[in-house]
This record gives sequence, C-alpha cells and structure tokens, in this order.
Amino acid sequence: MPRTFMDSEARWFPEGSLADLPDIDADRASFPILGWELEPGDAVYFHMLTLHAAGGSETRRRAFSLRFMGDDVTHAPRPWKTSPEFPGLTEQLPVGSAMDHPLFPLVWERPA
Repeated sequence: MPRTFMDSEARWFPEGSLADLPDIDADRASFPILGWELEPGDAVYFHMLTLHAAGGSETRRRAFSLRFMGDDVTHAPRPWKTSPEFPGLTEQLPVGSAMDHPLFPLVWERPA
C-alpha cells in the first residue's frame, strides 16, 4: 500500500485494497534488495508499483519522475485520487479507448 511520507495516508489506492509492507529493515536478508551507484544523468526504470526508495544523503538530491505506458494501454478511470490527477479527462477520453490525448504524447514508435 503506497502511503504518504508525512502522515502514512493511503492517498492513491483505497485503504485495504493493497497489502501493507512488511518490516523490511527488520529482516533485510529475506528480501531481494537491488541498488546501484548512480551519477548525475543516470536513470533507473521500474514498474510503478515496485517498492523503491533512496538512501539518506548529506547533499541535496533531485529526482525527475516519468511514467511510460505501452501502446496497448486503454483509459480506465479510477474512483480514487490518482497521482497525477487528470481533471476532466473522463469527459474527453472515453473509457476503454486508447490513450490518444495531448496529455500522453508519443515519445517512441517502433519503426515500420
């Protein structure tokens, strides 16, 4: 269950719809934990529901997050608050239709 950092609120999925996290720090050896030394300009890609974290740092950390979707994705509005929110999208993009909308630009297309 993804939760906010400050107050542990289940803001993006309905409370109880996903399992809460186990106490990973209490038994780190039981979990496959991956990590990489990154330099400015490096990138890491993962599924949005992958549990992820950044270790503490004495220096300022900046991150930039992008979300990509495949050409098989269709519009499936959720009854809960999404992150990011897309106010009015349901009126502009019918349920089940391809994500063909200016909010979702095409960034790569397989060569013919």
